[in-house]
Amino acid sequence: MHLVVVSKQDVAGLNIRDNLLSLVDFDKRKVEGFEFYEGEKISIIEIEGPLIYSDYLDEKLKKYLDFSRIIFASRHRSKDGRKIFTVHVSGNIATADFGGRKFSLAEPDPITMKNYVLALKERLDRKPEFEFTMEVTHHGPSEISTPSAFYEIGSTEEEWRDETAGLIVAESILTAINSKRDDWDVAVSIGGTHYAPRQTEIILGTTFTFGHSFAKYTFPHLTKEFILKALEVTKTNTIVIDEKSTTSDIKAMLSEISNLGYKILKSKEVKRDFKL
Repeated sequence: MHLVVVSKQDVAGLNIRDNLLSLVDFDKRKVEGFEFYEGEKISIIEIEGPLIYSDYLDEKLKKYLDFSRIIFASRHRSKDGRKIFTVHVSGNIATADFGGRKFSLAEPDPITMKNYVLALKERLDRKPEFEFTMEVTHHGPSEISTPSAFYEIGSTEEEWRDETAGLIVAESILTAINSKRDDWDVAVSIGGTHYAPRQTEIILGTTFTFGHSFAKYTFPHLTKEFILKALEVTKTNTIVIDEKSTTSDIKAMLSEISNLGYKILKSKEVKRDFKL
């Protein structure tokens, strides 16, 4: 069972919710302040506060509903106002300015993310002014032990309310949760910018998908122990690096990790050797 979580304060999340409700038959019920829409393979819950502050939500909700994956349906906000669909995992590195705890990582859901991205890719021609991009790990909640990720529409209220955009996301979510494909190659990624162009190319065009991803701006705070923690929660022994942005300090750290038996791949190797 996949649980879609939306905030009553989030216009894009409510847009996605409305489209899911139009596509699937749900039974509605309220339990101790929580409002559920229950379906066969997917359920929806609305919460009062922002999603980024929903730490430990899965522990609270499992008293009322059995689910194994969380989809946070959300808006994306950026100053440049780009029209995008984006996915990312939540967690924090050096600070916790927007939910969660610092140096803490939610458990990612790379398989659902991958199947969603491929479903979304098939529908992008219906909104040609939009593009898809991955984002790196950022903001809360970090205290989620159920596999999860954020599925977002950006970046202004015009896009958040766009009914076609909401429908595309809803359809792609349903395609992803109904997909039987789960044999994707999973990795942690290191390097690149916040919008992760090489990781975006890889998830769209190869057999790889990602759990946690760390941009170059996190390098001053990355430690070997933290990268090993990311590998553990992502449940992989593979790291993909954006070789053009990887510094000598990070390379030395990755060499130590490689000596522990982990696999380090360059993004160009992945794009060349693991094409869909």
